[in-house]
Amino acid sequence: PKVFDQMPGSMGTVIGVAFFLLVFFAALTSSISLMETVVSIVMDKTKWSRKFTCIIVFVFSVLIGMPSSLGFNVWNHITFLNGLTFLDLFDFVSNSVIMPLVAFFTCILIGFVVKPKTVIDEVKVTDGKFKSEKLFTIMIKWIAPIFILAILAFSVAEGMGWISV
Repeated sequence: PKVFDQMPGSMGTVIGVAFFLLVFFAALTSSISLMETVVSIVMDKTKWSRKFTCIIVFVFSVLIGMPSSLGFNVWNHITFLNGLTFLDLFDFVSNSVIMPLVAFFTCILIGFVVKPKTVIDEVKVTDGKFKSEKLFTIMIKWIAPIFILAILAFSVAEGMGWISV
């Protein structure tokens, strides 16, 4: 807003309104595409109608999102661990715990269950070449999981206040 305010005349207002309107539509379309997956899965599992499922998923999403927005307002006195607000806690859990865990289990899945050959064959489909085939196999099976677990351990230790990086 400060940038738009510094623009000459009413140009800042026009561009500011256009910018925030575009951001609104970008957020709306992104949220619709993300919610579609959840709605589809819930419909498949429960056999509910699309309209009812959309309402339930919307209400559930609003309830889950409410603590993040209220954490900077009426619930700002509620903190977790080392003074984390709701938004900070959700950010910590998703970025510092869930992402490394998913990455680790993806490495285990590709390295030992699906096998690296499946990915290698897929890469070779375009031109028949994959120069780093052996390196990829070693990385996905051994190197990446070890480093991902180290990232997870340091992230959790820092989040808990045990270390400061």
